[in-house]
Amino acid sequence: MPHYLRLFLLLVAAVVPLAALQFMTQHSLRQDRENEVRNDTLRLLDLLDAEQQRIAAEARQVLATIVESGVPQAGAPDCQPTMDRLRARYPAYLSVEVADREGRVWCATDPVSLGVNLGSIRTFQNALTTGALTTGEYGLRDPNRRPILPFRLAYPAPAGGPGGVVTVLLDARWLEENLGSRPLPPGMEIVIADRQGHAVARLPETPDAIGHPLPTAMLQAMHAARGTRSAAVFDTGGTERMVVSAPLDTGTRESMIAIGIDRDAAMQPVRDAMLFSLALFGGVLLLTCLGAAWGMRQFLRVRERMLETVVDKASVLESTTDAVAELDRSWRIVFVNERARTLLPDSGEAIGRNGRQAFAELMAGESGRTLQQAMESREAVEFETQGLRSGVWFAVRAFPSRKGLALYFRDATDRRRLEDERTLLTRQLEAERSLLTAILDHLPSGLLVAEAPSGRIVKVNDTALRLLGGPPPPVAGCGCDGTRACNGGACFGDGRCPLSRALRQGETVEQEDFPYTRPDGTAMTLSVSATPVRAPDGRVTLAICTLRDVGERKAMELALQRAKEEADEANRAKSKFLAAASHDLRQPMQSMFLFTGILHRFISDEQGQRSLDMLERGLDTLKGLLDSLLDVSRLDAGAVDPRVEPFALNSLLDEIAASYAPILESKKLAFRIVQDRTATVRSDRVLLGRMVRNLLENAVKYTERGAVQIAVRTLDDTAPGGLARIEVSDTGIGIPPDQLTRIFAEFHQINNPERDRARGLGLGLAIVQRLSAILDHPVEVKSQPGRGSVFAITVPLAAVEAPPPPPPTASLFTGGRDAPRALLVDDDAIVLLGLRDMFREWGYEVLIAGSADEAVAKVEADGRTPDVMLVDYRLREGRVGTEAVVRVRAMAGWDMPAMILTGEAGPECETDAAAHGLEVIRKPVTPRQLRRVLDRAMAKQSKRMADSMTGAEGERLPL
Repeated sequence: MPHYLRLFLLLVAAVVPLAALQFMTQHSLRQDRENEVRNDTLRLLDLLDAEQQRIAAEARQVLATIVESGVPQAGAPDCQPTMDRLRARYPAYLSVEVADREGRVWCATDPVSLGVNLGSIRTFQNALTTGALTTGEYGLRDPNRRPILPFRLAYPAPAGGPGGVVTVLLDARWLEENLGSRPLPPGMEIVIADRQGHAVARLPETPDAIGHPLPTAMLQAMHAARGTRSAAVFDTGGTERMVVSAPLDTGTRESMIAIGIDRDAAMQPVRDAMLFSLALFGGVLLLTCLGAAWGMRQFLRVRERMLETVVDKASVLESTTDAVAELDRSWRIVFVNERARTLLPDSGEAIGRNGRQAFAELMAGESGRTLQQAMESREAVEFETQGLRSGVWFAVRAFPSRKGLALYFRDATDRRRLEDERTLLTRQLEAERSLLTAILDHLPSGLLVAEAPSGRIVKVNDTALRLLGGPPPPVAGCGCDGTRACNGGACFGDGRCPLSRALRQGETVEQEDFPYTRPDGTAMTLSVSATPVRAPDGRVTLAICTLRDVGERKAMELALQRAKEEADEANRAKSKFLAAASHDLRQPMQSMFLFTGILHRFISDEQGQRSLDMLERGLDTLKGLLDSLLDVSRLDAGAVDPRVEPFALNSLLDEIAASYAPILESKKLAFRIVQDRTATVRSDRVLLGRMVRNLLENAVKYTERGAVQIAVRTLDDTAPGGLARIEVSDTGIGIPPDQLTRIFAEFHQINNPERDRARGLGLGLAIVQRLSAILDHPVEVKSQPGRGSVFAITVPLAAVEAPPPPPPTASLFTGGRDAPRALLVDDDAIVLLGLRDMFREWGYEVLIAGSADEAVAKVEADGRTPDVMLVDYRLREGRVGTEAVVRVRAMAGWDMPAMILTGEAGPECETDAAAHGLEVIRKPVTPRQLRRVLDRAMAKQSKRMADSMTGAEGERLPL
């Protein structure tokens, strides 16, 4: 049913009873008003009747008094004055007359009555004859024609018998005099009628009505009511009146009193009240209807908003992460969201069910009693409970109201698990804290912890107390001028003191040594470290300071420093000795190499050639030994300056393989190279080649059967170009695990107890290790005894391709008039002669000199500038070979090719030669190596000359 129809029916149901009640009330009020008017009129009628009887009684009393007083018997002279006096005392409506036996009035209070004859009046005769008090009837009396009521009593004559009659006349004016000054209710009339029903008095006064008979119906009703008052409604002159009358049987029995009241006028207040009530009722009804309409509108709006609120609430409750259920006071479920259904799958269709059954997991046992108590006391509760069947922990909040109970609950199993874990962690942390405290208290180092910014020291362990010789100051910052040893813990205060710096500046101090004097005077050295502890916002909150007594360590450091200095001095002496020894040995060896190379032209028989080959092999071995000693000396002296550049790796490996192929073939060892021939690496070609040669030489020395292999593998890496791994592997004797780190030591060899010099000095791997550090090429080794070893060098690949190496060239000159000229300078005559003969064998015209001055002089004497110079670095009188090169080049006016041939191991030669753009050749050098270097230098010079000629011709073309 629509809401507006419900409201209408509600209004009708409310208004109809109210209207009926209103009409009944108005009817009852009207009846009550009529009864009230009738009763009031009857009371007035009784009062009038009583007043009339009182006046009549008073008249009879006056009559009896006059008769008894003998006034009538006094005669006229005495009677009239008495009457005059009585007239002044009696009311105007009461008059007295004294008549003789014939009825003539001879004495009266009203002079008008004197002389009137009453003898014909029946009541006069009755009073005279009977001697009793006689009441007459109302009648009109001249001269004013007013109605009067006579009371007559005979008086005796002096001689006996009735002497006449005394009459007391009651004028109807008594009604006007008694009530005329009093206001009557609107529409009320009072009428006094005689026995015949003629009006004798009327109030309000209406002279025309006196003497006229009363309405017949009224008169009949008055006669019909014998002995009782009557009340009836009559239509009098078009006006409906309610008339209350007293009949002849009551009162004076000579008159009737009737009081009439206009019914409409009497009921007017009731009608006015009824109209006002009806208007008020109608207004209230109208206002009620309007209010109901407005209320309905507001109700509909509120209801709409409530519906929206309910929908929003339901949406919120559905979307909330909490499970929500609402129960009424009888524990019946009125709402449950989807989350609650998910958490309690056994609840099914919960709406309308008993919550204790649907939510048994939540409301069983102590939980149910808690919720019951919350429902009864209307106090919110919060608790956690575990489902008996599911084992799930629920966090429950209950909010009771007058309508029921709202439950909010969620799955708290994970939180409980986390809390249990947190409790366990707390216990573990407490145990760890206790352990940490125990550790700190037993640390060998002293520990102080100060808080910022106050500097208050909050933790001091026992070791710190023992080191400091007592408790430290309570606050870090006790003062230290930094110019003397701090006392009493002052070194942990202001200024340069670590703890103060960590607190105030956030500085981390690492093992700074401070002199410290304990309170007992003991001097010591403390190593102090201080670290600030920062909050997440970077603010320093704590500083931790550690103390260690480093007196013994300082003594050991001094001893170690002295030992190191002695070892360094010994090492330098060794290096100097090796350098000097290698230089002195290289000079004669260089001569031997040169002359051995020359002998090949002069020995043709097979036996001689075989002996010469053996001699060269021995010289090569000796050269290898000296080169190793020299290399170690140079590396230790820091004289090696790597020249890193991109170059093709395959050319270097092919050259190494070619040089070692005869040896491998002679030992019948299989050999192969596995490589990417396009690989380009960034390194020093000479130094990397030396590393690979040393590794390959080691593999050949310690492999008697099987194979030796060089493999190049490309590695994935984030470095530009990537990395290449050069692996030298063999199937030799292998290296025991305990020797893997010792093999890189100087003069250390495996399986060579007899120190066979043919197997080297044990410097090859030491040189590899030193070159690895210089070039930053890591070296790794893996080995299994009896199965072989693998040495690997990791080299960076170049981002660009290396320029191809120059093709090997034959000697550019073979002698004759156009043979190139070479200037050879060396202070060792044997070496100088060997060089001269070797150069001549190669087709050069040779000038030789033992010093720079001699070289300059011979060039001046010859008149021709040399094409190439080969100069020893260390000459006589402290002169150096670069001086000779500079002077000769200055004479020639151009920079001819020049090379330094030296046995020096120090960096001085390398630096000086590089400053002048000269290549350095280390003694001893084989003729083959020297020839290769010489040919390369001449090829470069020829190319420069060709480029110069081309440029010159290009310049002449425009001409």
